[in-house]
Amino acid sequence: MAGVQRRQGLLLDVGVVLLKSAWEIADEFERLHGLAPRTIPGRGPFDPGGDPLWERHLAGELTERDYWLGNAEEAVRRGAPLDGHPHLMRAMFQSPGIDPARPAAVDLLRQARATGVTTAVFSNELMDFQGREWVEAQAWFPLFDVVFDATERGVRKPTPAAYDAVVADVNLPAGSLVFVDDNPRYAQAGADAGMQAVLLDVLDPDAAFAEAARLLGI
Repeated sequence: MAGVQRRQGLLLDVGVVLLKSAWEIADEFERLHGLAPRTIPGRGPFDPGGDPLWERHLAGELTERDYWLGNAEEAVRRGAPLDGHPHLMRAMFQSPGIDPARPAAVDLLRQARATGVTTAVFSNELMDFQGREWVEAQAWFPLFDVVFDATERGVRKPTPAAYDAVVADVNLPAGSLVFVDDNPRYAQAGADAGMQAVLLDVLDPDAAFAEAARLLGI
């Protein structure tokens, strides 16, 4: 008698994982809007030692959210057009002419769905940064079976309760879930919760998707 195939799940963070980082689209955003270079001030790991706010984040002095909001404030001061959006993220990612989705991430999602893998967003700030209307209009949104966003759930990574909650939402054992995140603390918390955690390096993102595919057997 053939064995029963174990169901699996794929959990993706959004910022830097499903979507490119703001660092990667900043130059194009500036070009499209006719802005001076470095109107968007920070380039994070793409500019080692050249982004003071990022260094403060790495030192534990600022959260990721505080880092990006600080960048937005400085960008506005330097003349970035935010077009009424509440912060830099919406202005950049929703700018005409910019496609922020990572092709490798979308390809992995399509492969996962085609092989019966349950797919889930596991994000702290997707709806806060981008807004539900924009998110639901994206071509990749229907590729997710579950959307867990701390903006709406009130519990954030790396709090263990967030991992417990997403496991309950996906309704699969933690050990069957492959979780991709770019934040080392969040990835480690996933591993501590029993997930198969994959840490994405923004300087080589495709390697993380290849590893996730290997773990899922697709």
